[in-house]
Amino acid sequence: MARAVNNKFFETRDYSIFKKVRGNRPVDAAHVQQLKKLIADKDLMDPIRVNKNKEVVDGQHTLQARKELGLPVPYIIINSDDPLDVARLNTGRKNWSLDHYLHHHCARGKMDYKILKSKMTQYGIPVAETLVLLQKVNTKYRRHSDEFKLGTFKIPAGGIQHCDRIGAQLLKLKKYFLGTEDTRRRIKRACVTAYLISDKHPKWDFDRFYTACKTKSAWFLSGTSTEDYINIFQKIFNSGLKDSKKKINLVDFYKSKDYLETENE
Repeated sequence: MARAVNNKFFETRDYSIFKKVRGNRPVDAAHVQQLKKLIADKDLMDPIRVNKNKEVVDGQHTLQARKELGLPVPYIIINSDDPLDVARLNTGRKNWSLDHYLHHHCARGKMDYKILKSKMTQYGIPVAETLVLLQKVNTKYRRHSDEFKLGTFKIPAGGIQHCDRIGAQLLKLKKYFLGTEDTRRRIKRACVTAYLISDKHPKWDFDRFYTACKTKSAWFLSGTSTEDYINIFQKIFNSGLKDSKKKINLVDFYKSKDYLETENE
């Protein structure tokens, strides 16, 4: 038999009582407009969640949408006085991206997150791939994602050096990957992942690959997936090599997942 739970449920039109939690993601105007249409079509009176100080822990987009519609705001006061609760509430949801978590923890002054953000900007690499580089691994693991979301991400010893080595190489290759060296444009995730895998191959030689790219940059245009780029990297690396012993087989290396054998999982 279900038991009654005494939730502290309220409703108000006084929007001024609500405050923003430091580190919460920026309000997305497009998402607010979408919510306004949904609420206008059928108002389910879905409550926002606030802490005892009326800081919005969950539902800032709903609050803005209801405010713009001039509707009362239903809200529940939850037992929360921890800034991390914003991240905890969104960890199991799809509506927060890793970029949102990065913004949240940077705003809370987390130095490891600030370093990650600076490396993203420096090398023009997406957040997930920068996380992988700083963790000195080849691909993102669930454990790393959960730690990142909950604010416990720490850069291990040698992580910055590893990130700088690969990041510098990707930066040099960017003009071939994208046709530009503009760090504001990020290299495709599939391309970065393929490069991380290639770097683990025992025969991988950056200088050889970089030199070969100078006349083969158009080949990158056909890449969309990690497997596509693995094939392209192999083709470019082996171009012009007559000695079969110097050639590299990235495709088999990728398919066999040999690159994962070095992971400390």
